[in-house]
Amino acid sequence: MSISAQKVLSKEQLLKKFWSKGEKYHSHSDSFISKYKNKIIVIKYGGYALTKTHLVKSFARNIALLSKVGIKVIVVHGGGPQIEKELKKRKIQDREYQGLRVTTKKILAVVKNILARQLNKMILDEIRACGGNAKSINGINNKIIKADFIMGGKLGFVGSPTKLDKKYLNQLLSKGIIPVISPIGYDNKKNSFNINADTAAGFIAESLKAQRLLLLTDVAGVLDKDRKLIAELNHKKAFEYIRKGTIKGGMIPKIKACFSTLRKGAKGVALIDGRKPDAVLMELLTKKGAGTLIKRK
Repeated sequence: MSISAQKVLSKEQLLKKFWSKGEKYHSHSDSFISKYKNKIIVIKYGGYALTKTHLVKSFARNIALLSKVGIKVIVVHGGGPQIEKELKKRKIQDREYQGLRVTTKKILAVVKNILARQLNKMILDEIRACGGNAKSINGINNKIIKADFIMGGKLGFVGSPTKLDKKYLNQLLSKGIIPVISPIGYDNKKNSFNINADTAAGFIAESLKAQRLLLLTDVAGVLDKDRKLIAELNHKKAFEYIRKGTIKGGMIPKIKACFSTLRKGAKGVALIDGRKPDAVLMELLTKKGAGTLIKRK
């Protein structure tokens, strides 16, 4: 079936075609689709979900379906496991500070190659294979996130986003195009920056006043000390968990991105389990959800 023919499918037909395993949820999906129609959803994609072929294909189907029912989707991807693997292969020493990869010029070259040239294209190709109208924004050929050195450059070329080309993104979304963004920033001195993907996704969500920010994780969501899922989390409780060490490592920038995003304009944030197929649809189109809902208060 051609892409043009797919456009005439009803919502029911689209659900059946792209989410056959979620049939028991289809009858209740209409209200959720109506809720998010013409609204912006920013999805951070990476980690384990980006290393398994079946999960990549499932994610691509999810994104294509959301776009086809009229939801404005932006994908921001990371690539931590792939970068780490390449650094080990090249025997380049790698270290982190509070979940952020210290980025030398040598490491930055690896980051740009993995994110912009390999993973961005792979995600783009998979979404297009499902009939989604996707556009690559890889941070090298097209730059939309202006950034500055974090901590005055103490972490090398790790960037903090300062400005977003909102006009360009809104133009793409208004045409039904899905931006697929590598979190590589730039400045006026021709520097490139490795921006944490959660931070970049949060910045984009808050700048565009997104209806929802979804951060795909490698766990069921935010877990307590007994490794049990915390269904909802507010600001006070979250930073209490960080102080106690219950929330640590790469989860810290995720949590900080969530609250920054809520404070600055996004309507809602969720940390969801990216290891499960159709996690994005479960979170957006069902009452059940797929992880931890982050609340302002």
